[in-house]
Amino acid sequence: MRLVAAMAFALAFAASSEAATMKQAEAMQRLLNSSASQGPKLFEAAAERVASDAKLGMPLQRFIMAVHPELPPRLRLDEETRRQYLESSRPRIRQLAEQRDNSLAWYLLALDTDDIELLERAAKGGNVQALNAMGTMLLSNGEMEKAYGNFKEAAAKKDANGLYNLGMCYLNGAGCDANESLAFECFKTAAEMGHPGAINNIGGCYRDGIAVERSAEASVVWFAKSAELGDMYGQLNYALALQRGDGVAKDEAKAAELLRLSSAQGCAEAMNVYGMCYHSGRGVEKDPMLAVAWFRRSAAAGFPPAMENLAECYDRGAGVEKSAMTATVWKMRARAAMGDAAAAEWLDTVDVKDE
Repeated sequence: MRLVAAMAFALAFAASSEAATMKQAEAMQRLLNSSASQGPKLFEAAAERVASDAKLGMPLQRFIMAVHPELPPRLRLDEETRRQYLESSRPRIRQLAEQRDNSLAWYLLALDTDDIELLERAAKGGNVQALNAMGTMLLSNGEMEKAYGNFKEAAAKKDANGLYNLGMCYLNGAGCDANESLAFECFKTAAEMGHPGAINNIGGCYRDGIAVERSAEASVVWFAKSAELGDMYGQLNYALALQRGDGVAKDEAKAAELLRLSSAQGCAEAMNVYGMCYHSGRGVEKDPMLAVAWFRRSAAAGFPPAMENLAECYDRGAGVEKSAMTATVWKMRARAAMGDAAAAEWLDTVDVKDE
């Protein structure tokens, strides 16, 4: 389970038919929300609709396309088109912000200028994207109570990301008293709105017995729904259930494919487990070198168990040339990544370059 920032976007597959039927306002809202709030398919459909409207000269859509930080690759603007879109639409956006105090306009200007004061103004005006973005920023700065307040306000507006983030606050006691029942209710409401991360978290609640009776069978139903929507943690959790046969018949080949999809989205834990598939031949043909490659990717993302697996590979010479010294270095890196100050100090004294 993890918090979702307001602008956490992901790549997706084409969804032209859905783009054609999506309304203008709905498309802009979906695009400005994260893909985590709806799944990559609907997110890209929204991007297609907004891009199409922008080509027709609509100023709001043009500005969104120009300032959006992570559009799907095939829809990203070249520099000249981006410049033209900004020049033609920025005056209208400024007018909406300054003359009408439009919170969405303030939010878009904040994206354009990377101005926190404008983001705060948008949040104070009730823009849910700004509320979630500010909440995530405050959370990272350790201002838990303020972050909780922002998420609570976004949730009160029935925003799926706000509900998800508020649920995470209740689950972890971030800025509020921990309350598993309230966390579950937030996740449930967001899940009913189609939020893939919330759907995954409902599965986690049933798996771990959080606010509900523990049920492997119920958990895997939710994990499967989340995975189908493209959530990388849903894919990971469904894969783990398939590997273990927890609440579902074992299917190691399907699990490996889900781990591949999750890894492609950047899930460090999935990369490590996918590496273990190649290490032991679970659902894929055994390949020690590919196992090491995936352990490295996971380790590069900061996942300590993958560092420990690399240490084991070097210790045994599995997929790499055997090296006791390099194995020790990876063991110490794992400890340092988990907060061991002595291990970090030791690493500063050695100069080992592993391939």
